[in-house]
Amino acid sequence: MSLIGITLRNRYQIFKQLGVGGFGETYLAYDLDLPDYPTCVVKHLKPKNANPTILEIAQKKFDQEAKILYKLGNAHPQIPQLFAHFLENEKFYLVQEYVDGNNLTSEIIPGYRQSEAEVLKLTKEILEVLAFVHQQGIIHRDIKPMNLMRRKDGKIVLIDFGAVKEIGALQVNPQGESSLTVAIGTPGYMPSEQQALYPQFSSDIYAVGIIAFQALTGLQPLQLPRNVNGEICCALFQGTVNISLGFAEFLDKMVRYDYRQRYQDATAALQALQQQFNISQAQTLVPAPPTARLISSQSGGEASIFQKIRLFFQDLFSESTPDNSFASTVAITQPAFNSAAKQIHFEQPEGQVSLESAFYIERPPIESDCYEEILQSGALIRIKAPRQMGKTSLLTRILDCGTKQGYSAAYLNFQSADAEFFTNLDKFLQWFCVSIAQELNLPDKLREYWQGVLGSKDKCTNYFQRYLLAEIPHPIVLGLDEVDQVFQYPQVASEFFALLRAWHETSKNKEIWKKLRLAIVHSKEVYIPLNINQSPFNVGLPIELPEFNKLQVEDLLQRHDLHWHEVEIQQFMDMLGGHPYLVRKAIYEIARGRINLSQLLQIAPTEEGFYSDHLRRHLSNLQEDINLASAMKQVVAASSSVRIDSGLAFKLRSMGLVKFQVNNVISSCELYRQYFDEHLG
Repeated sequence: MSLIGITLRNRYQIFKQLGVGGFGETYLAYDLDLPDYPTCVVKHLKPKNANPTILEIAQKKFDQEAKILYKLGNAHPQIPQLFAHFLENEKFYLVQEYVDGNNLTSEIIPGYRQSEAEVLKLTKEILEVLAFVHQQGIIHRDIKPMNLMRRKDGKIVLIDFGAVKEIGALQVNPQGESSLTVAIGTPGYMPSEQQALYPQFSSDIYAVGIIAFQALTGLQPLQLPRNVNGEICCALFQGTVNISLGFAEFLDKMVRYDYRQRYQDATAALQALQQQFNISQAQTLVPAPPTARLISSQSGGEASIFQKIRLFFQDLFSESTPDNSFASTVAITQPAFNSAAKQIHFEQPEGQVSLESAFYIERPPIESDCYEEILQSGALIRIKAPRQMGKTSLLTRILDCGTKQGYSAAYLNFQSADAEFFTNLDKFLQWFCVSIAQELNLPDKLREYWQGVLGSKDKCTNYFQRYLLAEIPHPIVLGLDEVDQVFQYPQVASEFFALLRAWHETSKNKEIWKKLRLAIVHSKEVYIPLNINQSPFNVGLPIELPEFNKLQVEDLLQRHDLHWHEVEIQQFMDMLGGHPYLVRKAIYEIARGRINLSQLLQIAPTEEGFYSDHLRRHLSNLQEDINLASAMKQVVAASSSVRIDSGLAFKLRSMGLVKFQVNNVISSCELYRQYFDEHLG
């Protein structure tokens, strides 16, 4: 509900809304207690959970953060002063100084590239105020153009500290211990360690670096290309951005993926910038002394030659251009930005995409939702998608997220089990327990726990409760991949999945079971008969992995150094849709020069094309079920979406061959339509 028209504390009369976010709302208000009713800013913070325990902890957190804001605002003129903080009707409010000016979105405009001199000056201005914040032991956690105001006097003002937003993201366990439910920050500006709820001072440095790249390139954060190491770097902008060697090195270090390789805080970054460019307090860029410059160029090779040429021009222009706008005056680019530096080590598009890969494409908000969920007590995530859609790659990242939190992680692929284990529930559960113990680097204690008259499920539960969960003091993330394999054995499947559901329900009441977090991956629809109260497939967080959208395909193309026109991208997606494997395979072959787009469009749906094995496998599966083959034939023969039996439609969708349009279906892509139209005739 909007607060416009309401007067808080009989003093702050709200008259305009400035913004709405996930953690609260921001308003303009008149301060009725002061002459001329000056304008102030009122922030309304909303805890996600309003139970008494949450509110009590949130109040303490609120008071702590308010003290910090009072201190910062009173000690530095470029941080808004905090006038008041209070709780009214179980709602939290901050009253702050109104900053008369515009945020940096009015300066950093998509499609507009600023010069190096402009970006260097902006970076210095941000780091100067951020250095003060870091010196107070505070991480801002939400540095972005929206939170940087250009005041009327030209100064940068830092607003909207992320720590305050924790109040809206708190959760509390039964012991009264508080933790965050989500990472505080903004996608694109938030580095990996911050997303994993482990922010560092260098996390803010990463965000400032992203802003600098935005200003230099005119690209939005999520549009910035990455190299083979998954990092943004200046070498990727050869021919489009004029930038000096020193500033390129500085920016590259700011946005390293590993937070330990960045400048550790804003003071260190500011010092490096000043030493590199000899920036005076008057914001003038002065060339470094010749002696120091010559020492820095002793490394030899191409870069050394470039540096010497660069130094010559710096000396030449130092008197005539005291602002050292050398980068915009003389367009010399670093030789390291040549084709040799841009060589990309392409990855075979088979199997999962490794954690270190530069070619993993996120599908927001799926990753962040999964990372948030796996940190919850007794979490259960269900990932479903057709084969080769990236399920295992996502599962690997969920396990990695848990590991970074200090959890233990165990991965189990059910395709690795011998067929004999599926013939008997007792054998299956013994294999399951031993496999998990091995993954957790624990010795096998099956003999000790698999005794007595208890049933197999009780023995398995005891093994987990009295051994695995008791032995490991921290949470355990259990990733179960390819559980479709179990579907083929209905008797084992019904008992096993009922057991997983029972564990999930137990985690709501028993502390030791809260430590177990499950992530289950499958491709097929669940057709085995399961009691609705005994199935893990109707609880927890459901994730259906979608195809790549156009922006994600464009991102993958850029990472392979392919720059296509709009028409080419549309032709490509018409043929392949956004199926991750089909898209990655094609881009891989094209990027290596093995085929071009025109040739791909011709041979992709034929036996000559490199999808032939993929297509024949689908054809074989269809031909095993005459009804399924007939339904697919009907789909590909139609010129528009058609209605088929719902059971067959869901089976075809689980194979990735069709997609729904309301209650009708169409072929997922032209590749499948052309191939099956010919081979199912």
